[in-house]
Parts: sequence; C-alpha cells; structure tokens
Amino acid sequence: MSDNETRVELFIALRELSEIVPEMRAGQLMAAVGELCADLHGRGLWDASDAEFLEAVWQFRRNFEAATAAPAKRLADG
Repeated sequence: MSDNETRVELFIALRELSEIVPEMRAGQLMAAVGELCADLHGRGLWDASDAEFLEAVWQFRRNFEAATAAPAKRLADG
C-alpha cells in the first residue's frame, strides 16, 4: 500500500471509529489512539508513521468492540 493509500485508509478508519464511539470528542479519540500507538510502537502521535497509527486505530476499535460485546453477551445470556 502506498503512503497516500495508507493515509486515505487512516482517515476512513478514524471516521468509522468516531461513529462507533460517538461519546468521545475528536481530540479524546486522537489522544487515546495515540497512547495505544505509543504502547504498540514506542512512538506517539508526532513520530508514528501513518501505517503505525492506522494499526493503532484498528487495535483500538477491536479493543472497544470486544469490551462492549462482553457486557451485551452477558445480558443476552443472563
């Protein structure tokens, strides 16, 4: 994937994430994903590549979906 394609994918992923987590403001979302990026790659918002930041967005989404699916499953099973 080219740098430009990665950047396009990154902005699409951020938009989708903001729709999944509407209670978070844009700055909060960027900060949270930036912290995760630092945990994953040792580089935060300023130094991470677009590909690294995209990976962090995907991981944040997986973590959020797993965390919100578990309580819903317990309610359905309960």
